[in-house]
Amino acid sequence: MARGDDKNTCLVVSGDKTRITRYTEILNRHLSNCSVFHAADWFDTKYKIDNVLPKIMLIDEYLPKGSGLEVVSKVLKEKNNDNISIIIMSYVADHDLFPNETASGRVQFLTEPEREGALVECLSRIVAPKKEEGPSQYTLRHLSAGDVLFQEGESPQLAYIVKNGQLRAYSESESGERITLGEIKSGEFVGEMGHFMHEPRSATVEAVTDVDLIEIPLNALDNVIFSRPSWARALVKTLAQRLKRANKALTG
Repeated sequence: MARGDDKNTCLVVSGDKTRITRYTEILNRHLSNCSVFHAADWFDTKYKIDNVLPKIMLIDEYLPKGSGLEVVSKVLKEKNNDNISIIIMSYVADHDLFPNETASGRVQFLTEPEREGALVECLSRIVAPKKEEGPSQYTLRHLSAGDVLFQEGESPQLAYIVKNGQLRAYSESESGERITLGEIKSGEFVGEMGHFMHEPRSATVEAVTDVDLIEIPLNALDNVIFSRPSWARALVKTLAQRLKRANKALTG
């Protein structure tokens, strides 16, 4: 079921009735055009997602009938859920569990679940992402399916982290034939080679689906690598995956 972009539909997955009531009040108080639904296990969560397609899912780490982290894993595996942002209510933030999604900001850990201000901060990152000041200014960019992010041969100015959605990189042969070089998915970097190679773009990249990206000026990429460990891990993983694909192509 499709949802309107201006609709803040939330799903609270918890076995704690007091928390459900309190979070429902907070969500309605801080989000405009808000609808809140509830679930307590994977089957109920799956049913609600299929029928109301929430924009935000808030979930307890521990549920009455299992692990909330396992539910998160199942939600992330389903492609139709790419646009759901997830807030995990856990006193310990284990970013290694979902490294790509925490790097892109799609998954957040709410380590102070009883503090309203902490919840509001998480919500703000989803519904009203803010720019950071100075050279480390990151902005959010949206592409519709078919939109081109950048063209082969362009001078690189920005790198990107894919927040959600999927892109395709391709090059054109002398005869004009399009040669697909690879797919770029949520949690991966794209355009970062301009920082390391100081050369024009080596490929054209276009959106396969609707895509949200975090823009990073190339002159701020070193700061990202040294100050944001989760983003640094995403960059290393991206480069490793591309090296693996290149080796596979060479060896057949």
